[in-house]
Amino acid sequence: MNPIINAYQLIVGSREFMLVDISRSTGTIGTVNVSEFAQYPRGVTPITELLYAGEEAIINMTRPARGDEYTDKLVHQISTITICGDNVKTILSATSDNYFTYSHSMAKSLNPVFELLSDGVYVCHEAKMIPGNGAGNFFWNGYTQRHIVSGTANYSRNMGKESNYTPCFLLPTMNPSEFSEAKVKTQRDKLSAGKRIGGVALHMSGMFSALLDGHHSAVACLLSDFEFRCLLIEPIRDMLYETPEQAMQYGREPRIIALSCPYVKIPMELIPPPMLESFLLRRNNIKPKHYQQLKKNANKILRTVGRKSLPREVLLKAEHLPNHAAIESAHAVTELTDEQLNALLAGETKYEDKIIISSNYYNSVITACNYLQFEDFERFLRFTFTIIENPDLKATHKYIIERLCTINNKKIYDFFTALSEEEKLVHADHISQIEAYIKGYEKNINDVLIDKENKSKSLNRAMGFLGGDLDQAGIAQMEAIVKASRRG
Repeated sequence: MNPIINAYQLIVGSREFMLVDISRSTGTIGTVNVSEFAQYPRGVTPITELLYAGEEAIINMTRPARGDEYTDKLVHQISTITICGDNVKTILSATSDNYFTYSHSMAKSLNPVFELLSDGVYVCHEAKMIPGNGAGNFFWNGYTQRHIVSGTANYSRNMGKESNYTPCFLLPTMNPSEFSEAKVKTQRDKLSAGKRIGGVALHMSGMFSALLDGHHSAVACLLSDFEFRCLLIEPIRDMLYETPEQAMQYGREPRIIALSCPYVKIPMELIPPPMLESFLLRRNNIKPKHYQQLKKNANKILRTVGRKSLPREVLLKAEHLPNHAAIESAHAVTELTDEQLNALLAGETKYEDKIIISSNYYNSVITACNYLQFEDFERFLRFTFTIIENPDLKATHKYIIERLCTINNKKIYDFFTALSEEEKLVHADHISQIEAYIKGYEKNINDVLIDKENKSKSLNRAMGFLGGDLDQAGIAQMEAIVKASRRG
């Protein structure tokens, strides 16, 4: 029996996404609750949820018995998605290529994945993901040991239940021992050729999503200073209710006003009635046919025989990725107008007698930077540059300069170069850090030029019968011919 898939394109506010209802699916990929409720008193039961693929339990997430929906979870990887059958691997890999490399539509690219997912209602969209664990480490090799992961709680106390955000931190589904430098090079070559690469991710809990495909692409993007983007699939598990005050106006009990996932809160009036009925009927945990086998596998230990170390450059670059606290604070701000930013730049914490972010100026600047960096990068640069140029805001300079030094960007390089040439006393305490950034940026540029020069020489030797030197257009043409011949 073929799965039934109904998809709708929706816009809520400024958020565009695809709403998908899946029924009668194969249930090859999904999540399932394997908690032993009978062993614990009511209200203190540890809740364990598995991400599974086929009969393999891939990721175990457990909310401790002492916790609630605002408590972070114990997380560990217990298997790898690559042993779940060639069909699964092929479908996931083809989905990434079709969407990012060949520019197929989201619906067309994801349809084979929908056939694998368990029954349910999902929100799908393209999203910028952070290939880190939310604590300054690369995501791939950080989950072989069971540990509490900050940011995995169902809800954030800072953002609340009604905030919209992208669950951008990643959980691996591929064994660390499967890391391949050759595969990373292949993906980096695609980026160098101007092609897009990305992955497929499924939201698990809080700010974390499981990367189903794209592990080597994530490494390549980090090394090449590219955004890592995914087709992100978010199951809708929650409902938002109107407040008691709102319900009291109509003399009734609070009603459901929206279906909710991290990315968007969808008003009830926008949801097709059959889909709403489907959601309500299947909202409770659905157990796949192989539930008992998954339950047995729930606490396996991931074998990492022959594990390879990730390149040191990956680990160093990951240290500059934002942590979950930075993302939370960014989403705690709903908007920052130019007038509010100008007030902050003037050293004020209020605008029109209202606190802009916080009564603490330093905290206000940090939160404003978090918000702007992920919502409007150009305004982020203007804001931070203006702060550094103002000697009256010297107390924030150390934080701002350290923050900018984590970003590889030509405008930051130009700004720091100008600062180093001015030699203002106000920046004397930070000049060594600024000069280190300038040297690092120039070295990176030089390495790229050397790589291009070597590539040019190699191609000229290989195609010497053409005579003369190849220019950049010729190099690109030769690369295209080689790639076309490989495909042929």
